[in-house]
Amino acid sequence: MKIQKAVMQETLHIAVGVLIADVVMCVIFALCRRFDYTVVLGALLGTVFAVGNFFLLGLTVQKAVEKGENVKRFMHSSYTGRMLLYVACIVLGVLIPCFHPLAAIIPLFMPQIVIFAMRLLGIYRPEKAKPQEEADNQ
Repeated sequence: MKIQKAVMQETLHIAVGVLIADVVMCVIFALCRRFDYTVVLGALLGTVFAVGNFFLLGLTVQKAVEKGENVKRFMHSSYTGRMLLYVACIVLGVLIPCFHPLAAIIPLFMPQIVIFAMRLLGIYRPEKAKPQEEADNQ
């Protein structure tokens, strides 16, 4: 399966947005005098899981469109698997002392905030492909 350009491009947008939000989060931790290396490591852990989850969502949607049958079941099982990854991130962030628990959990919510901000600022404009263009791209 070839990864579509749109999946890669949107994942890159989310990654950049989440990293910017991580910097803001680290500044807030510093202002609260709670900043140390565990905050950075926790932010990186959460970011890897959040961006990875978004990428897997894109791949799932791409594959579901190509598959055409049992899409609802396929999407549901993918959702369950991706949520289990979030649980794994939370467990790692809480149990392993080198990660700040809050700094590991906050990035998991950042992709939704980044998407909202991109829409609000007009950066995100979904492309509406014409049927002929879709056929030409395949």
